[in-house]
Amino acid sequence: MDGRLALGAQVLGAAGRILADRIDEARGIALPRTPEQLARPEALDALLREGAPEGAPALPRVRTAFLPGVDFESSNCRNFLVRVAFENAERADAALPNTLYAKLPCAGLPTRAFAHVTGFWRAEVAFCRRVAARAPIRVPRVFAAVERGARFALLLENVRELPGATLFVNRDMEAGTTVERARRCVETFGALHAGFAGLSPAERDALLPMRLHPYLSPEGRERNRALNAASIGPAHRAAPEILTKRHVALCRMAIEKWDALLEAWYAEPLTLIHGDSHLANCFEYDGPEGRRTGMLDFQGVQWCRGIRDVQYHLIDSFAPGLLAECEDELLRHYVDALAKAGVPLTADDARAQYRALSFQTLLVAVVSLGLGSLTEREALVRTLLARSVAALDRLEFGDWLAGL
Repeated sequence: MDGRLALGAQVLGAAGRILADRIDEARGIALPRTPEQLARPEALDALLREGAPEGAPALPRVRTAFLPGVDFESSNCRNFLVRVAFENAERADAALPNTLYAKLPCAGLPTRAFAHVTGFWRAEVAFCRRVAARAPIRVPRVFAAVERGARFALLLENVRELPGATLFVNRDMEAGTTVERARRCVETFGALHAGFAGLSPAERDALLPMRLHPYLSPEGRERNRALNAASIGPAHRAAPEILTKRHVALCRMAIEKWDALLEAWYAEPLTLIHGDSHLANCFEYDGPEGRRTGMLDFQGVQWCRGIRDVQYHLIDSFAPGLLAECEDELLRHYVDALAKAGVPLTADDARAQYRALSFQTLLVAVVSLGLGSLTEREALVRTLLARSVAALDRLEFGDWLAGL
C-alpha cells in the first residue's frame, strides 16, 4: 500500500479510537478527558495507584484537590496545575507535593489523532514509567503515568517550585538563546547520553521498546517517510521564499534515499536522546554546583546518536549568524562533556554526525508547516524553518546526501 494511503488509514483508525474513548467515558472506564475530570480526589487516587512507576514510594490518599487556574503553553497537550492535600501528611516519610503538574491530551481532534498516530504520547508515558527514575539529569519526578486507548494522563513534579527555577516557552526559543545557556544545555545532553551509552540492544529495548521508535519501528519507518513526502509540497506553497525549489528537490532526494538515510542516522553506537531538545523543553535551577539545566517533555525520546540532541537544540535556538560563530566551540564543549564521563567521540566524528543529522531538524519544521501547523503556531514554525534551511545550506548537507 502507498505510504500516504497507509497514513490515512492510521488517522482514520485513530479517530475511531478517540470515539471509542468517549463511549468508554460514558461507561465510566475511560481516563480523564478534562482538567475538571482529573482534579477530583478519587480520580487522582486511581491514577496514583495505577500509574506509579515501579519502585516509587506510594503517596497517601488525596484528601482535597482543586484547579488553581494555572495552565501552561503546549503545542499538543493540556498542561495545568492541580493543588492537592494528602491524608496523614504530617506522618509521611518524605516531603509531599503541594501541586501536581498534570498533562492530558489536547481538546482538538486533528492534533489528537495526529499524536495518536505518531505515538509520541506513548513514548513519553513509557519514559516516565521506565526510564525517568534512572535518568542522570534532572527531570520531573513522576507520580503517575497512564495510557489507555487514545488517552493518557501524567502527574509530575512541578519543577517551577525548585530553587531558582527558570522555565522557557516557545517565544524564548524564537527570540534566541545565549552561548552561556547553550553551554549548560550541551553539558546536560552529554550527561544524559553518557548515562545510557554502551547498552546492548536487548537492554535498550527493555527500557524503551523499539516498537515505540519514531523512525526504526516498522510503522514508524514508513509513517515518517509518508508524512515527510506529503508535507513537502504544502510547506513549499506556504513559504516558498524560505523552502525554495532547490530545497524541495533536496527533500525529495532524501525521501528517495530514505532507507540509506536511516542507516546513516541510526548506526551504532546508540544512546538515549531527548529527541525534542529545543530551549522550551529545558529548564534551569540552582544546584549544589551552581546553575544547572534539566529537561522536560520527553515525547520525542528515542535511541539515536547523541549529537541529534545537540544539533536540534543549536539550530532551533540560535539565529543563523550567531550559530555560525559559536557552533564549533559548542560542539567541542559537548565532546568534552562526554569525555569527562568516559565516552569517546572525536571532534571530527561529532561534526560529521552533526551534518548528517541536521536534516531531521528541517523535517520537523516541514511537517509542522506542511500539515497546517498541527502542533505549533505558524510564525514559530516559519522561524524554525528558516533557521533549519540556513543550517543545511551552511553545512552543505546536499553534497553529503548526494554522496550517500
